[in-house]
Amino acid sequence: MVLMVIEISDFMSRVEASQYTIFTQKFHSSVAKTVQKYKGDIKTTDNNNYVVFFGDITNAVQCALDVQYKFKYVTPKHKSFSRKLNIALVESQNASEQALKKCRRYCEIIKDQLVITSAVKEAYQKSNTHAEIDKSLIRTLKPKEEHFINAFMDHLETHWQNVDLGIQHFTKALDLTYGQLFWRLTRLTGVTPRKFIKNFRLHKGMLLLHKRRASIAEVSNRIGFKSATHFSDSFLKAYGIRPSKYVQQHG
Repeated sequence: MVLMVIEISDFMSRVEASQYTIFTQKFHSSVAKTVQKYKGDIKTTDNNNYVVFFGDITNAVQCALDVQYKFKYVTPKHKSFSRKLNIALVESQNASEQALKKCRRYCEIIKDQLVITSAVKEAYQKSNTHAEIDKSLIRTLKPKEEHFINAFMDHLETHWQNVDLGIQHFTKALDLTYGQLFWRLTRLTGVTPRKFIKNFRLHKGMLLLHKRRASIAEVSNRIGFKSATHFSDSFLKAYGIRPSKYVQQHG
């Protein structure tokens, strides 16, 4: 079995999944027809993402390529349009929660538009003897890369609320030098370790604000920022709006 996760937006748009536009209507129509064509089974979907299961490896890969190809034809051409497409495929014997968790991670974190694991690549090439994975369209994660990104994320998701969490905690936990950590994470995500950790915390902060779970000062403290001012400035830089204004708009 192959799991596919499709996402079509930045983090802010995913949080505000109730927004529905002409673009998303066209995109959903296109995806639904494409998944049906390749005999996929849509397990969950909302305005911004899909989880699809496939019984056939060839259908899964071809469907991903087809969705990727068609995306440019349903995407508005104006420069202000910020939504992007990300797709990830992983192989799993029983569609476990762990496999789905990894698939979501690859889809959200890896900088390339279409990502597959080495197991998916091997299974595809085994079923299609003369076929080659086009590296210009598909990023194949090596086993070491999969291990690294999952170990990094496991540590981050466990300790992200620690105000003193720093790069040295990751180098020690993952048994890497700073240079190795920097190079591996930047190569996979396009973001430095410090910025990645900061963005992760800001995402958590936005979720709390969106759900009205705490005040701005409480959110700042809860997500590991040393001051509400630093959190507010960082939030503005990341999302183009201050937390106070964001709360007003979603009150």
